Amino acid sequence: MTQVELDIAGGALRREGETLPLRPKTLAVLLALIERQGETVSQDELRRLIWGNRHGSDAGPKQCIRELRRLLGDSATAPRFIETVGRYGYRLSGQIDIPGANTPSPSSERPLCVGRERELEALTRSLTAARRGNRAVALIAGESGAGKTRLVDSFLATLTGAAPAMWIAHGQCLPHPGAREPYGPLLEILSQIVNARPVANLPRLLRETAPTWLGHLPGADHGHDPATFDPGQKFGPDRPDPMPREFTLLMERITREQPGILVLEDLHWSDQSTLAWLCAWGLQRTPARLMVLVTYRFDEVDTADELATTLSHLNRQPGIQTLALEGLGAEAVHDYLAQRFPGNAFPPSLAAALAHRTEGHAILVEAVTEQWLRNGDIGQAAGRWQLNRPEKELVLAIAPGVRDVISAEIGRLTPAERQLLEAASVAGPRFSAAAMADTREAREDVEHRLENLARNRRFIEQAGVSQQPDGTLATRYAFRHALYHEAIYDGIPAAIRQGLHQRIGDRLETIFASDTAEVATTLADHFERAADWLKAARYRGLSGIRALDRGAAHDAATQLRQALALHERCPDADRSQSAAELRTLLGLGAALIVSEGFTREELRAVYKRASTLALEVGDPAEIAPVLAGMWNYHLSRAEFGKAEEIALGLCNLSANVPVQIAMATHNAIGQTAFFTGSLAASLPEIDAALSLHEGAEEEAGDTLLGENAGIVCRQYAACVQQILGNDAEADAHLTAGMREAEALDQPFGQAQMFWAGAIIARERGDAALTMERAQRMIETCRRADIPYWIPPGNMLAGWARAMLGDPAGEEQLRNGLTAYEAMNARLTLPYGLGLFAEVLLHDGRISDALNTLRRALRLVRSTGECWYEAELHRLWAKLAQQTGRPKNAQRALERALNIARRQGAIAFEKQALAQLAEISLKA
Repeated sequence: MTQVELDIAGGALRREGETLPLRPKTLAVLLALIERQGETVSQDELRRLIWGNRHGSDAGPKQCIRELRRLLGDSATAPRFIETVGRYGYRLSGQIDIPGANTPSPSSERPLCVGRERELEALTRSLTAARRGNRAVALIAGESGAGKTRLVDSFLATLTGAAPAMWIAHGQCLPHPGAREPYGPLLEILSQIVNARPVANLPRLLRETAPTWLGHLPGADHGHDPATFDPGQKFGPDRPDPMPREFTLLMERITREQPGILVLEDLHWSDQSTLAWLCAWGLQRTPARLMVLVTYRFDEVDTADELATTLSHLNRQPGIQTLALEGLGAEAVHDYLAQRFPGNAFPPSLAAALAHRTEGHAILVEAVTEQWLRNGDIGQAAGRWQLNRPEKELVLAIAPGVRDVISAEIGRLTPAERQLLEAASVAGPRFSAAAMADTREAREDVEHRLENLARNRRFIEQAGVSQQPDGTLATRYAFRHALYHEAIYDGIPAAIRQGLHQRIGDRLETIFASDTAEVATTLADHFERAADWLKAARYRGLSGIRALDRGAAHDAATQLRQALALHERCPDADRSQSAAELRTLLGLGAALIVSEGFTREELRAVYKRASTLALEVGDPAEIAPVLAGMWNYHLSRAEFGKAEEIALGLCNLSANVPVQIAMATHNAIGQTAFFTGSLAASLPEIDAALSLHEGAEEEAGDTLLGENAGIVCRQYAACVQQILGNDAEADAHLTAGMREAEALDQPFGQAQMFWAGAIIARERGDAALTMERAQRMIETCRRADIPYWIPPGNMLAGWARAMLGDPAGEEQLRNGLTAYEAMNARLTLPYGLGLFAEVLLHDGRISDALNTLRRALRLVRSTGECWYEAELHRLWAKLAQQTGRPKNAQRALERALNIARRQGAIAFEKQALAQLAEISLKA
């Protein structure tokens, strides 16, 4: 039979010296058949794995099979390669070779892994499930040094050279003392995928599915088209979801064409954003031929709340398994000795004694035997390994803990070797000579010495190659185990360690001078440990802003708080750099708006400090976001006097600020007018903001504002037009705002538009539509972790449920009110109380409804929030009607009509007139 080879990376078949290109879908179908060589693969399964059951995919498998047969010179009636099995599916019977069938494991030698047969079998089962499109997540847990990484390496080594091919990418979570870089391990994984290009159409897939990630990958060219992609675009707190959604979609699309394994090591050191992605991935059930391998330490779970929550969610899902690594038994230790020292003549009791003395701790077993070997306690005689000291002496000499053994190993280093490894430990668990020497000659000398240690398996090993921004290449190294890194680092005297952090930080700052944001988190860690508070504050703040740009609001808030604490530690002479601290404060304010809401007391303190610094800086573009944040804070607390004063201050700056801030200025003036009942006065501000927005349609919202000005304008414009009686205009604003929020993938903006949509539906008396929009609002907020809009959603959903006859609606509404007030929010509280009064009135609870309305009207008088005042008086009239007081009802309706007419609130006027006509008719 003609030899046929498949070039996966090139996306082509090689047959009789000819290269035959394959379409991506055809390549994916062929790989699916190769994975199930000799088995029947149904057409439904092919559609599910490769097309995702999309509309129009019914004919896809047949078309790809016809194309494959044509390229292979095959026939359906006399098949040599692909057989048709009835009307069910297809079977690959011929041999198609895949040169270099798999990505090799990081080590050229298969690592020794004993006593883990059960775990290896479980991983193999998970891999089989993943190949067939069933998401598989394997959580490997154990104490430090239990052999988690060894198990992963051993499992991956079994795949080397096996067909069908799979791509493998590793992400290492690092133990930063400060906040970790959002998506750091996933960025490392994506960089490896980009470099390896496991599928032929990867550049196109990246542009289509993960444009946000392209902007964060190191290097200038990743195959994107500059005409259609802007790597400088912002995805701030008004756009927090693109990165996890895009990464998920990319993994699903890549694995349709070639299955893969994604390894996340040391998850206990992970950032919140990576944990959130992992949790979301594990909870989804759509097909994906990806196996996710995760390692973490048992003893770190209690100290990492996010990790504990993630594991709790994952462990409840089918297809996810946890493998807990226990200590090695005597039989496993015997196997280790047999493989490490083949044909040995050791006493049979040695393995049991070693297992007992080390308590089966995998790294300790290895460290002890390596120490015996270095000491000459084990040697070869006549071609056989044997003990050169009595067994009893060897066993008694074993230190009781792994640190003692490692310390003994460290003690055998020469002073020069120890000094080198100390510098390496300060550089991090993974490092290169570039961070440890200033000149090229010095770097080469350091790399020679590191290579010697790695070659002799002393503490470190090779970990690939790193490329510096100037194109300089350097070999990367990694400590063979976290315990080696920790023991060496902890043994460095404090002053020496501090100096090493300073020097390494300075070197990295020089190396990455063209883009320090790329390593801002690492720089912040080094300078913080070096007590260089000014640089630490600057880079921690830059790292926080970078997290904000990625939409990781919680991570950003954590880092920006740390940056502010570092600014406090700067000497007074260095506090003159107000601009850096101001930007940190503005970033924290924006992060708090999304992660905590508009009314948190911390937000007021942040903007108060920011206002002082903004006056020192004197730049209108810096002052305006501060005023916008203060306006948001006071408006949400219904402090309209202060809100109006700040809005006027913004107006005075609007000629010298960017478009987004100018729009925010018009919004501030317009919303303040709306909520205080000046509906007509808000219309020119809406028109002005939208006019500016038309000229900036392609721009994302300013990261430091906390919300998208265009969407905010549509939100309150829809409400204004509804109350003015302009239903068509209200619907147009609602549609446009929701379309923009969805196009930009902004959950915060979507929640704002769902709120406006629910308000509109409620004012039109459509309880079912109100319920639908409020529930979608709540679901959006929960999914994106946006707490502020959940209570208003519960108020509206609770009202709708009650009006639809569900008794649980009242409790939901009450809970919404309680949670809203607990946030110190008072804006729209009279509206929420009006909803509650209406529900109570509907249930005939007159006294409770009366007290609720009294409270709502007191709030109107004390705060000045009177946009809904007419409706509150109309409800009072309805209450008076039900208690047999028609004259009181008529007076209340007259007040409602006067207020509605003064405000131009035609929708409220119509409601009052209808109720007045009803009273007159009864009279």
